[in-house]
Amino acid sequence: MNRLPRPLFIVLCLALIWQAPAAAETAGIFATDSDAPINIGADKMSLFRSGTQAELLGNAALAQGPLSLTAREVALFYGTTAPRRLTRITATEGVHIISENGREVFGDSAVYLVRAEEMTVTGNVRVINTKDTDADTLTGVRLIINLRNGTSRIFGVPKGTKNSNKGDRQKGSRSGGRARIQFKSGGAR
Repeated sequence: MNRLPRPLFIVLCLALIWQAPAAAETAGIFATDSDAPINIGADKMSLFRSGTQAELLGNAALAQGPLSLTAREVALFYGTTAPRRLTRITATEGVHIISENGREVFGDSAVYLVRAEEMTVTGNVRVINTKDTDADTLTGVRLIINLRNGTSRIFGVPKGTKNSNKGDRQKGSRSGGRARIQFKSGGAR
């Protein structure tokens, strides 16, 4: 096995380290405010008799501070003891999350755990930055956004696991079970 000359090895290591912050930055810092009230709207809203669940159908939209989410269907889950507080929100079909700082997420479904202040988006996840046309695009099968500090992590399918997500088998799918980033050529790195 041929070894790289030491100066070339050091240059390659520095190049990799230099690229790492760009990839982490692209993964997404989302503008959030987990203390802000959650505003909700939809074409149709139904509250279940038990009072522990509500359903939003058609053009469901939620906003919390600088972060908004739209989907075709959203379910709201409340605690069982008084005062009933919102505990979990699930969104399905055409999930689109927009952060005021230009980050946008597309996915098949999302779950927001209110107490943990964490949102998980799954299925054909794509993260873009609309305020920077040279920005990189991230794709994967799962994205977790920490709403306390706005940071996020994107994941592929663990090695040895079959991806049961139908969307990853569709023609033109880019995630292929792995978390990926597409760097724009000529971008400032």
